[in-house]
This record gives sequence, structure tokens and C-alpha cells, in this order.
Amino acid sequence: MFKAATVFACALTLTLALPGPAVAKDQDGLTVIASSKNDVSPRLATIPPKPEDAGQPKKERPQHGFPHPAAGAPDTAVQTTVSSAAPVTSSSFDGIGQGFAGFTVQYAPPDTNGAVGPNNFVQTVNVSFAVFTKTGSLLYGPAKINTLFTGFGGLCETDNDGDPSVVYDQLADRWLITQFAVSGANGSPVPYLECIAISTSGDPTGSYYRYSFPRTYFPDYPKLGLWPDAYYMSTNDFSGNSFAGATTWAFDRTKMLTGAPATAQLFHLSLLYGGLLPATLDGRAMPPAGAPNYFVALNDSSSLALWKFHVDFANSANSTLTGPTTIPVAGYTELCNGGTCVPQAGTTQQLDSLADRVMYRLAYRNFGDHESLVVNHSVAPTAGGGGARWYEIRSPGGTPTVYQQSTYAPDTRYRWMGSAAMDRVGDIAVGYSVSSATMNPAIAYTGRTPTDPLGTLDAETILISGTGSQLSGLKRWGDYSSMAIDPVDDCTFWYTTEYLTASGTFNWHTRVGTFKFANCTNLPPPTVTGIAPANGSSAGGTSVIITGTAFQSGATATIGGVALTGVIVTGDTTLTGTTGAHAPSAGNAVVVFNPDSQSATCTCTYTYDPAPAPVVTSISPPNGPSAGGTVVTITGTDFQPGANATIGGVTLSSTTVTTTAISGTTGPHTPNATNSVVVTNPDTQSGTCTCTYSYDASPAPTVSSVSPTSGPTTGGTTVTISGTSFQAGASATVGGVALTGVTITSTTISGTTGAHSAGVVSVVVTNPDTQSASCTCTYSYMAVPVISNVRTSPNPTTATVTWTTDVPADSQVQYGTTAAYGRTSALNSTLVTSHSVKLSGLTRLTIYHYQVLSRNAAGTLAVSGDYTFTTK
Repeated sequence: MFKAATVFACALTLTLALPGPAVAKDQDGLTVIASSKNDVSPRLATIPPKPEDAGQPKKERPQHGFPHPAAGAPDTAVQTTVSSAAPVTSSSFDGIGQGFAGFTVQYAPPDTNGAVGPNNFVQTVNVSFAVFTKTGSLLYGPAKINTLFTGFGGLCETDNDGDPSVVYDQLADRWLITQFAVSGANGSPVPYLECIAISTSGDPTGSYYRYSFPRTYFPDYPKLGLWPDAYYMSTNDFSGNSFAGATTWAFDRTKMLTGAPATAQLFHLSLLYGGLLPATLDGRAMPPAGAPNYFVALNDSSSLALWKFHVDFANSANSTLTGPTTIPVAGYTELCNGGTCVPQAGTTQQLDSLADRVMYRLAYRNFGDHESLVVNHSVAPTAGGGGARWYEIRSPGGTPTVYQQSTYAPDTRYRWMGSAAMDRVGDIAVGYSVSSATMNPAIAYTGRTPTDPLGTLDAETILISGTGSQLSGLKRWGDYSSMAIDPVDDCTFWYTTEYLTASGTFNWHTRVGTFKFANCTNLPPPTVTGIAPANGSSAGGTSVIITGTAFQSGATATIGGVALTGVIVTGDTTLTGTTGAHAPSAGNAVVVFNPDSQSATCTCTYTYDPAPAPVVTSISPPNGPSAGGTVVTITGTDFQPGANATIGGVTLSSTTVTTTAISGTTGPHTPNATNSVVVTNPDTQSGTCTCTYSYDASPAPTVSSVSPTSGPTTGGTTVTISGTSFQAGASATVGGVALTGVTITSTTISGTTGAHSAGVVSVVVTNPDTQSASCTCTYSYMAVPVISNVRTSPNPTTATVTWTTDVPADSQVQYGTTAAYGRTSALNSTLVTSHSVKLSGLTRLTIYHYQVLSRNAAGTLAVSGDYTFTTK
């Protein structure tokens, strides 16, 4: 949960009678938030991992509660006996934690979360992440999560505040990692941020599209869900020290998968509800067309609440959040009344239950004849101990009902902090922590198959036994765990959470384990026997029928590598769809792909018969500026939908296409009088006009000044270059290093310098039409002291801050109770490499933020990152 020092003093248990659905719908209207920034990162594998600073004080994250019913109800769904055993563990390995190379435990609890893809397992904890192979070999990390935002700028890069989530999007083969940025924010005027990184491919060590979304409320406990139309999220919002209600979010998945500027649509609920979870799609069987996403929360001691979020990014006026619908369940009492009571062996220290909310994930599946959601939370069975209450909810899009449920409590030990999921045949798995006064906390899981009696789970399997308990006033545990399903076979469960190998504090480990039910076997591979018709136009648009066996719902097909559109699978023997454009050719392979990754190729082939090739006859106007921006119309015959046009090799933008005309806007190009005009159809056939187009020279840029005229060799200085005739999309270099984060007007270019060796360098602006100019001015890169080994020795009302620099420099500290600081120590102008500054007048038992500053003999200033310490 939240990293910052302020503890939000929300009562964890309020005596509150929750109203029925007619009243409880109280919520704000829709809010649309645009991403405040977005970009694309370098390959993650090329970014050095940022490690945790072992010298910083260790911190227990405060629990932020919200109103919930204090009264419980008798539990009539307790399962006290078990018969068959849960599956044995297939594989397991240690995740991020104490003793993991390159990692230091700095915070508790770990907030363990994990996701699995075709080749990798990615794990997040507070406040780090790592990329593994599926056999447990480390590929990247552990690294601070803000490593993903290196070069992004702002709080997403400088803060590293946790509450992370990682999701694998099996529909797009992408990875989604998020955390919030709050330490340097106050809501207004400096908004809190949700920082989201989406991989640009299926490689989690590749590049990422990066986004920041601002929020005036502090968005605590964010939880993500995958849905075809959006990435959905829930948060518990706080204003100052007060709970302000829950919020449901929908992020524009389509835009974010392409790296385009995106929006989020939000509905903010009343103070009556917190701890919602969004549904997340497992498998490849889609929800019914147009189905909303579902959010579920605890309602009262005998019901759940369900909301339906329909989002329309094209017209936000059509977006709706309806509910809550009350779903009756067996009575329950929250474990520890939502607070702290879980015992451990060898200590009187008890652990948090976090039983005031449903636990991540709310897993959704569409089985064709029914839709199901599974979710769990922690309860107190009447006989004592703690139990995992789990539900399978069916018909969420209609009248949602509990199909089966139980409280898994076969003995009086404590089972809590669970996570649940389903595989493709309907098996259910539940993982959790288990502990007692005679047992160290361990990791266990159980489950059931569809043939087991309703409402029952198998005898549990211990994934790993703990050999230590948490001591010395450290009560936080969890705050969540993660049960994921392998997208390759849609059968293998992956579970991760925390445990201890020795008694102590801030020494947690995490474990990743896999298992599979015997009844979830690989489906037979498809076979493809025929296609009709066996040929069609290279322009596409031919309806074809592919026949064979073992076609699965959600199967796709390609002909010559081009995917069919509008695919419908009938039974398991017939697949219909429409061909796309392809180069004219015979002998094209016909391939069917099932959602479980098995595929088959037909012995038959398909012929793309040549469609008429395009003919280009004219362009109007025949000339325009080299800067581009001229709207032209190209005429001819046999232009296909989706055709593109180039002039001198530069593609027209914003094109509209008919069979006889293509209109679009020219891009920048080197000034040149005779440039070819070419139209290329989607089937790769092209035509060149006998006409030509002239790019007339636009005014060349001039560069007159740069301000400031110097900055550190480490880069990061914001400069403004002045001149004339700067074109949109112009680039600027300082010493041959391109500025980043550039904004351009016709007379100025502002951006951030990159790293460069010390010296005097040139300033050059290059327009997109290749014309460039150098400034008669120059820019000086100044050597900057390198700050390291920042340490603090706090006392009740004083603290001594020490650090080192690589060259002699002066000493100063900025400090305060927030990252805005507000206080500055006296400047010690003595140039030294070992620095020490004593801060006085501090308040006892208070968390302070600070940064250190050192200037070398040339006056070049170095500023450290933000650090914290707590007075005694």
C-alpha cells in the first residue's frame, strides 16, 4: 500500500448500516481524465536497474481502511472436512525477497503480485519488479519500478511509491505494469499520478509505452483488470486524512496499445463503498459482445455488491456505471473484524487480516453456456481460526447469483490473504497464507474440479512451509497475493505470495509455485481439410469456408499469412471469414490457430487472383512547400480500400480513398522539383504517375541563441533555442546529442539536454525537410560533482546527514516533512569530498524528506534524489 509517511487515520471498523441498492447507487457523474504525459521507453534491457537503497530506514506501510459493517452473521457455509487432495506442486522458485541478489527489503508488507505469459513470469513487490523465465531464471532486475520510467520525467520517474500491479494481456500479447506516484504530490496543485507502462511487444524486457494519469484524490490500493474494451481499475480514494469513496476507472486500451495519447473514464462512488475489484478476463473466450466490466465488493454480512461499467471512449456521454446489485451470500464475520488477530508460532505479534475487502483477483470466464466470476475474502468461522470464503458467481450480465460458495476451514488454523482463479475446464484454485499459534506462516493452496460436490474444496497442498514468524510490532502482511493462469495451456495455475525463512522484521521472502489439475489436459490439435472457394481476388473481400476438426471457440485463420476477418466458428468443424488483401499468388497456406496455441495447416492451398492494378493519371496541385502540409488529390483507377500514396517516397497522411481518387496531406521532404507519385494497393500492386510533384523550398531555419548557455554533463537541463522558420517536427542537437521532450513553435524549440562530456559544443536545428542551421552561439557542458553514500543518523530533535562527492564541493541540505522541503541548512562553502551537515530543531517521531546539494569550484550544482529519515 501507500509509501508516504502520513498515516490516514480512517477508522477500520465503523458501525454502519449499508442501504439497499436504490440508495447505495450514490455516486458522482463521469469524469474524463486525459493522460498528462505519454511516450515510449528504450528497451528495458538497456536501462540499468535501479536498486533499493539499503542505507535508508525500513518502513511499515500504514493500512488505509474505509467504512464497513462492524456486525457479523453466523457462517452457515463452513467446510470442515476434506476428501481428495489438491494437485501436487509442479514447480516452484523464490521470487523477490530477503537474500535475493541485488535486493534489499525496505518495506512491509510486500504487496506481492505476478503475471505469466507464454515465456515469462513477471513479479512485482513494493516497490520493485523482476522478469523471470518460466523455470525461474532471472532475466532482469530486481529493479525499482520507476526504472520503467527512466527518462520519462516528473513524479513517475522520481517517485517510487508502490502498490504495484502487473497484468499479462493475452489478447494482445502485452505486459502492463503500474504503480502510483504520491510522495511528491499533494492532490492540488500537484496531482497524484497513476503511472502505467505497457510493453510494445510480448517481450517484457523490450520497450514500453508509458503513461501518467493525474488525480486530485490519493488513489490507494489500485487493482487492475483486463477486458476487451478497456483496462479497468479500482481505487480507494482519500482526501487529506479522510476516506473519500471508491473509484472505478476505465483506461482506453485501444489507444494505449499503440502508444497514442489516451484517456481514462472514472465514476466516483459514495463513502458507503470501498475495496472494489474489477473483473479480469482469463482465457481467450470473449465476454458477449458489448458486455460491461463487472466490479464486486463486500456489501454487508450476508451479501456482495456488483456494479456494471459500460465505457464508450468515442462518446463518453454513453458511458454508464449501474448498480450496485445485491447478491445474497451465506452469512459471515470478517476475520479479526477486518483488523489484526492472526497468530504465529513463537511470538505474541499478530498479523493483519485485510478482511474488510474482497481479495485480488475477480477472475472472469465465459464457458459458452455460462459466465462465471470467482473471488474470495477472509472470514472468522464460528469454531475459531480463520477461513477463506470463496464464491463462484454466475450470470453477472443478467441476474447475478452465487452458484456455489463455502468457507474453507478444515481446522482452526488461520487461512487468509487469498487469491482465486479458474482454468479453461472450470477447475477452481484458491491460494492463501496459513498460520497458527503453533505454526509459522506458510503458503498453501487448494481447489476443486467441476465433478466435486458443489461448495467443496480439496485437502490443501503446502507450497512452502515458513520457518520464521514476523516480530517486533510489525503486523502488516500481504496486502494481496496473486493466482494467475498460464495462457499457453490455460490449465496451469501460478501462485505467488510471501513467507519467512527466519523470525525477524523486514526479512520477508516470496515464492512462486505452479500446479495443474489432472482433468485439464491438452485439447486435441485442429486439422484442416479444405477451403471453399479455393481462390479469390487479391484485393480481398472473398467469403471463405474452412473445414476440419477440433476447431475451438475463438479460433483464428490466416491465408498466406493474412488473417481472415469476421471469423465465426460453427461447432468444431467449420470456420468462416473474409479474406484480406494479399499479393497475387498461388499456393498460399491455409492455417487455423486455436486459442490454446495449437495450429494446423491444410494440404489444400488458396490462390489470390490478380485484381486490376492501380493506374495513376494526375496529381493536383503539382507542387507545394518542402515543409509539407499541402492537401493533394491523386486521380486514377482501381484504387483499393486501404491503398497508400507516396510522393518522393514520403507517405501522404490523413488519406481518404475511393476507387478513382486518393486525397491526403504531404509530409516534409528535401526540396526537389521532380518527385514520383506512387499508389500502392493493399495487395502490393502499385502504379506510378507519368506526372511528378515539386517540393518547393520552404524558408530554411535560422538559429540565433540558446538559453541557458551551460549545464551539467549529466544532462537534464531544460534549454530554449530561439530562431526563425522552425517546422513542426524539427529536431535540435546540442553537441550532437538530441534534445528530448521537445516542444516547438516557429521561433523556439524547448527541450532537455542529454549527457555529454565536458566542453563547448555547437547548437544545431534540423527541420523535417532536411534543411538545417547552426547557431553562432555555443553551449557549455560543465562537470558536475557525483553524489553518493548518502546516509542519515537521526536523534529525537536532530539528525546528521553525510555524503561523499567525487570532487571537492560545498555542502547544503534541503529538508522538511514533505518532498517540497521548505527548510534549508546553512551553506558550508568549504570544498570537501566527505560532507556532514547537522539538522536541528526537528520534531520527535516524525518522518522527514531531504535532499543534499553540492557545488564544485566552478559553481556547478549537483542535487541528490529525495531521501527520508524518522526522528527517534
